[in-house]
Amino acid sequence: MAETEEYPFMAPDNIRDLRNTNIYEVVMYNTEVRQYVEFDETHPRYDDGWADSRYIELPALNVRSAIRKIRSKYPRNRGFKITAITQIPEFTVDKRERL
Repeated sequence: MAETEEYPFMAPDNIRDLRNTNIYEVVMYNTEVRQYVEFDETHPRYDDGWADSRYIELPALNVRSAIRKIRSKYPRNRGFKITAITQIPEFTVDKRERL
C-alpha cells in the first residue's frame, strides 16, 4: 500500500510565498529497492516500502520547481523514479453557498 508523506522542509518561508505557490503530488518509487525486493533482499540504504509507489505532496511555483525540489532530496542516480506529477487544485468555497 502506498503512503502519503509531507515534508515541512519544503514549505515556503513566509506567507507571501504561499500566494503564488501550488501544491503538487509526486508519485515515485526506487528502482534499486524494487530489484532487491524481487530477490528477497533488503536494500542497504532504503526500506522495502520504496519498492512501491509513494505519494509526496510539496509546494512549488510550477512543475519544474517541483521536480527540482524533489530531485534535491531523491536523486535519479540513487534509483528514484518519478512516475507522475499532478497539480492539486486549490480548494475553494463559494461563500454564497449554504451548507
